[in-house]
Amino acid sequence: MASRECSVGLGLDLESGASSAVAAALSGLGTSPDLAIVEVCAPGDPAAAGRALGEAGRLIREASPDCTVIGSSAHGVIGGGESVEMRPAVSVWLAALGGARPRGFRIGTVPAPAGGLALTGLPELRADDRAALLLADPWSLPVDEVVASFSRVDGDLPVVGGLVSGAARRGDSRLMLDGAVFDNGAVGAVLDQGAPVRAVVSQGCRPIGEPMTVTAAQANTIGELAGRPAVERLRDVVASLDPDEQALVVRGLHIGIAHEGLGDGALASDYVVRGLLGIDAGTGAIAVGDEVPVGSVVRLHLRDADSAEADLRSVVSAIRHPGQAAPTGAYLVTCNGRGGAMFTRSDHDAALVREGLGTRAVGGFFAAGEIGPVGGANHLHGFTAVILVVDGDPTPGAVEVRRSADQAPGFEAVDIDAELRALLEP
Repeated sequence: MASRECSVGLGLDLESGASSAVAAALSGLGTSPDLAIVEVCAPGDPAAAGRALGEAGRLIREASPDCTVIGSSAHGVIGGGESVEMRPAVSVWLAALGGARPRGFRIGTVPAPAGGLALTGLPELRADDRAALLLADPWSLPVDEVVASFSRVDGDLPVVGGLVSGAARRGDSRLMLDGAVFDNGAVGAVLDQGAPVRAVVSQGCRPIGEPMTVTAAQANTIGELAGRPAVERLRDVVASLDPDEQALVVRGLHIGIAHEGLGDGALASDYVVRGLLGIDAGTGAIAVGDEVPVGSVVRLHLRDADSAEADLRSVVSAIRHPGQAAPTGAYLVTCNGRGGAMFTRSDHDAALVREGLGTRAVGGFFAAGEIGPVGGANHLHGFTAVILVVDGDPTPGAVEVRRSADQAPGFEAVDIDAELRALLEP
């Protein structure tokens, strides 16, 4: 049986970091890797990031010519026992996928005949493909269109990845495919049916109140919830909270939208949670960060550090089953608004994943937006943690790990409008 293993290496400088990280990752793997992901943190120095990415790609391909290598620059990187933000570092994560053969791709853009941009280099998706990895530059790509392109007749091919972070302007991002470095577009890999992988998104929120049906709406504006003005329903939910939770409402209220056709939101993964953008006290309507058709089921959520930690713990516990061998490794894409900004320490998310999954082979990066499947569809998220798990045995069934609603759904972050404070006023 072909080996299924993962390993990771971390270099804490840019002069020798690529070579030391590659050497450490290769020495920790008992076989040749099929897939490698390289992330480089080089604050304020895109050229240095590009050099480190190119060097790491070259070294990996020299050691394993058949290995598919992708990578990017990042706000921070995750490698083994440490997570680093805004300090020079190189992370190399390797996976032997038991005979699966990843297919690398690079997406770019060209001017479209009717104006705007057309995507080039989109991978050809096969009916039996299992998942895809995607690293995308938000400065040069219509990211929503790219994510939407991973669709098949039977639904979305699950995509795990994120937006390149740490770039101050267009042209500062760096991406790499098999040693070739670019300053725009996207890179990634399609994993075929043999890849023993699963994926799950921790959206970092907890539900409050009960699910409600949208009875009047237009585009992203909800006029009525369960037959009453939406603002009145929000006030009812807020009034039922204790004082500490009410204080969180001002800066942490979000709304979860259950997927069409999934009933009353009995699963946490039925919800995609978006930010509350504004309140119209005159009409009683609320604006949210996504379109909400009439008939949708929604539920309010709160986000804070405690909720985010609890949700990530529930995600990790859902991955492991009694009697099942520990995963061989995991790749973590976490928001650059989490880490030290949310939890006071950069390694919070990665440490929890390492501990919960029982493996040190955890790599990853801090993204400017995370990509992952929720309720069978791919979404671009914020303030989330997306985990790609590599199992030691073949992984039958769906790629997405599903969880019950009492394990807390998630969010997409936006600062709450000042009008929200009026919900707490008598």
